[in-house]
Amino acid sequence: MSISAIRWFLGVCGCSVLGAPAARAQAPQAVTLAEALRLAAQHDPNVVQAQGNLRSAGSSVRAAKSQYLPSLTASSNGGSSFTDGPGRPDPITGAIVSGQSSQSLSLGLSSDVDLFTGFRRGGDVKAANAREEGAGASVDESMARSALETSGDFFSALASRELVEARKRSVARAEQQLAIAVAKLTTRSANVADSLRAVVQLGEAKLNLASEEASLARAEASLARRIGFRGRVAAMEDSSLIAPGLPLDTTAIMAEAMTRAPAVRRTEAAVRGAEGSLSSAKSSYWPQLRLSGNYAYAGRRTDSLYNQRNITLGLSWPLFNRFQREQQVSERQTTLDTERARAEDAKREISANLTTQFAALDAARERIALTRLSVQAARADVTVALERYRLGSINITELNAAEAGLTRAEESAVSARFEYLRAKAQIESILGRKL
Repeated sequence: MSISAIRWFLGVCGCSVLGAPAARAQAPQAVTLAEALRLAAQHDPNVVQAQGNLRSAGSSVRAAKSQYLPSLTASSNGGSSFTDGPGRPDPITGAIVSGQSSQSLSLGLSSDVDLFTGFRRGGDVKAANAREEGAGASVDESMARSALETSGDFFSALASRELVEARKRSVARAEQQLAIAVAKLTTRSANVADSLRAVVQLGEAKLNLASEEASLARAEASLARRIGFRGRVAAMEDSSLIAPGLPLDTTAIMAEAMTRAPAVRRTEAAVRGAEGSLSSAKSSYWPQLRLSGNYAYAGRRTDSLYNQRNITLGLSWPLFNRFQREQQVSERQTTLDTERARAEDAKREISANLTTQFAALDAARERIALTRLSVQAARADVTVALERYRLGSINITELNAAEAGLTRAEESAVSARFEYLRAKAQIESILGRKL
């Protein structure tokens, strides 16, 4: 086969690999991490539900405290009746009447108040306050979980974009390699196999780029859904994503998590709520004292309204109720023991998770430093290998190996950076605040 025919064949292959330039899609809207977290909290159904539960818990506290206040009920009744029948003489006037009608009216106010409930009201208020505190901790926990999931989607979108850029650089290197191979073939300083390998290398680079662009579209669509948008939303780089950051005070973070982490606050509030419920159940062993009163006016149209009023002081003391009290107290004591065990287990779980994430953070910090050196060395290696191939001192297989090493180094650098950011986001989720 002549050189011109081979060049024509390689030209056809190169055009097939390169293909027609794709239409440039409109750039998606971009958001920073802080904007993404704010928008996600507004659209996350779990956060919305937790905030609604907090409002309901506040209403429960108000209702529990109102048990110390007397109740007040107003009532009013009025009516009219008519009885038809044959005419008859009125016993007083002697006049003939053919029917009888009457009207009635009553007005009244009633009230009652518990004077002593065996400390039930105090237990109910304590339980209601604990539920409100637990609901507040659940809101913080839901916000932290939403921030963690949103950060994960944000980092995936940002990492995919960086990998797309790395794939584009790989394609550019493959195109340069093909151009050199074709030029060397013209001068007969290289064989056809080198040129064909360059075409294969360019095709693989193009395929990898297309795959990474599809991953980017998927990640940006997921981020858009998370923050309440449709279509795609791009992740924007900002100063909060510098990695690695300053070293963390792991001792202080661990101590803070044991007292202020949302999961700890939620489980400790559950313990206090169970204590209040147990106290309320034990109130049935005590007597109950209630004061009630009524004030009313009642009468007919033809008579004056009569005043009615009464006041009652009642005492009730269930001495034996077929062991129902004992059963209720036993059940609530079991609930209290369970909540205490959960509270302790939550602290152990937080300790284990933080220890794991601290180790992951240190490992990612070390990987970042090593991959940066690897990328620098791989870039220098590709530059040297490309020049040596141009001069003919190495073959294309060695050049491909050098370029493949650079691609892997760039991917490892991106992976190490976002491993660090994800480990940091996990720690922030446990604490319920930004570091």
